[in-house]
Amino acid sequence: MGKKSKKPSKQAPKPKAAAAAGPTAVPIESAQIYSAHKTIAVYQGTEDGVATFGVATYLRYAKADASKAEEPRHDLSLPLAEADAHTALLSESAEGAISSVVASLTIGDRVELEWLQMRLPGAAFDSEPVRVCPKLARVTEAEEKALIEQWCQKVPAPGLVSGVPRPAPICAPCKPAKPPPAPR
Repeated sequence: MGKKSKKPSKQAPKPKAAAAAGPTAVPIESAQIYSAHKTIAVYQGTEDGVATFGVATYLRYAKADASKAEEPRHDLSLPLAEADAHTALLSESAEGAISSVVASLTIGDRVELEWLQMRLPGAAFDSEPVRVCPKLARVTEAEEKALIEQWCQKVPAPGLVSGVPRPAPICAPCKPAKPPPAPR
């Protein structure tokens, strides 16, 4: 009788989750991000469970999917029940519930407000994107100044041109790109 080879099999092992999954397996789901916004905003109030913020300055903006991404905005209306549900879905704790932060704000408070425009895990591919708010925090004047110094250098936005509304104020990166090397 011959000896069995100790060489590893060339067949990939089956994942343990798939082997034990059975009929109640939950499919792996992923989210799709279309745009990301990081702003300084002013709290304008809450009515019928919807908090409204006016965007004072964009610190950062990223367009991840050009066909579905929303452009920078002048304001954001945030339905609080939805925002809390998104937070609960995407985080391990509900300590940072958006509604509790909003409840502590007074009209005119300046805040650091970040949101992602995205399709949530498990949502239909053709479903409307939602806005998920990973950060909402009141900022002092000094904190706002530090954020602006950290993230951007203000660039003046153009005024009205042929009746087109002025774009939201957006910052340019603080550190300009290095100039190309001088020709020799």
